[in-house]
Amino acid sequence: MSTTLEAAPETTTEVDPQTAKQLQNIIMTTRDLPAMPHVASKVLELSSDPNTSAKQLQQVISDDQAMTGRILKIANSAMYSCSRKVKTLTEAIVMLGFNSIRSLVVTSAARNLYNTRKSRTGLKERLLWEHSIGTAFAARILASEKSPGLAEEAFLSGLMHDIGKLVLNLRVPEHFDEIVQVVYNENRPFHITETELLGYDHTHVGALLVNKWKLSPVLEYVILNHHNPDSMTAENPLLLYLDLANKLCKKLGIGFIDDPDLDIMNCRANQLLQLDPVVFENTAAMLQETLESEMEIFI
Repeated sequence: MSTTLEAAPETTTEVDPQTAKQLQNIIMTTRDLPAMPHVASKVLELSSDPNTSAKQLQQVISDDQAMTGRILKIANSAMYSCSRKVKTLTEAIVMLGFNSIRSLVVTSAARNLYNTRKSRTGLKERLLWEHSIGTAFAARILASEKSPGLAEEAFLSGLMHDIGKLVLNLRVPEHFDEIVQVVYNENRPFHITETELLGYDHTHVGALLVNKWKLSPVLEYVILNHHNPDSMTAENPLLLYLDLANKLCKKLGIGFIDDPDLDIMNCRANQLLQLDPVVFENTAAMLQETLESEMEIFI
């Protein structure tokens, strides 16, 4: 019942051995981030098994009342546009399907990371989260146009693509504050600024975290390479949808970067996907309407 890409190219980090060891240490020894919640881990495991029943999923998720409540709120949001109100978890699972439930569970788990005791969800954390959820929405909408089977994978890639920034914010806060200042004041890309100041960037950190959480190798690859132009190929459609969604959010000013002149139509990803301008116009309108009317559901 799960639609995923079967394989991904081997993930590699283009950093020297000493830096790679430092990166591993940041991820494997971090105490600032909670582990992937048990319920979320179990749901991911079950949703990937074709023999899993809706009842089994319902039983696992219902053990976490906070997650159950958030799933029902999101299931009734404009993002899913259900024909009738979803009142129970069982209805949500049946009406939305395993892939969507998987996305909602990871959304709930990821949101908790932005509420850790140290971060206290200030402006930085809110901007990071808004950009992540905005990119997730946009990637889902764009993928639905040509590759509906990838819609939920696209949502997850958007949701998790900048998770490495959160780790940096928690593990090296002084450095991350400096990075944010440069990005915000000079409108420079995060990954370039991070590499200049740290020797690595959030894509390396995020990929390692996804590996630690035992999420899919495809998701790990997409996160690692979402700023790598050489990976923007027709063989990696998930990466193309993520790139377009990421750019669209930057063009709309969703997050730290506001670049209204960003050319999405002629970027490498769209040269391959050939999405019509109307698709981007509609996606932007849906995205802004959803964030304005329902963002509090996801906060």
